[in-house]
Amino acid sequence: MAQVKFVSGIRPNAGLRDTSPKRRLLEPALVEKAFSAKAAGSSRGLDLFAIRDAMEKMLRSTGGRPALQGTTAQAKIPRISEDWNRLQEIALAANHLRHKPSTGQIAAVVLHLALERIPAKDLEEAARAAFA
Repeated sequence: MAQVKFVSGIRPNAGLRDTSPKRRLLEPALVEKAFSAKAAGSSRGLDLFAIRDAMEKMLRSTGGRPALQGTTAQAKIPRISEDWNRLQEIALAANHLRHKPSTGQIAAVVLHLALERIPAKDLEEAARAAFA
């Protein structure tokens, strides 16, 4: 019996090539001009992975309750119950870490990461405008 060979025209191991049109990203300057807006600090990258990574780096055990590196003192700050509940959920989700963080430690890291993403110049301008 004769063998039949099917030819598809596709080279083996050639891979796939995306030929769809690429979306054009908007330039921040264009958006600022169109909406008469001013660029502000970005929370880009502030997600659960960033929080987990920061907790892994900053949370250290010295024999007792693990503490955050770089903290000097505890501060009593008012808290919004919705936000605190969300922080508690994050703390529960982070229970797989080597050291289990408290809700307050999660709050400190989230605040640290959020402030780190706002340029110092913008913070100074906002403070001047608010207290002027």
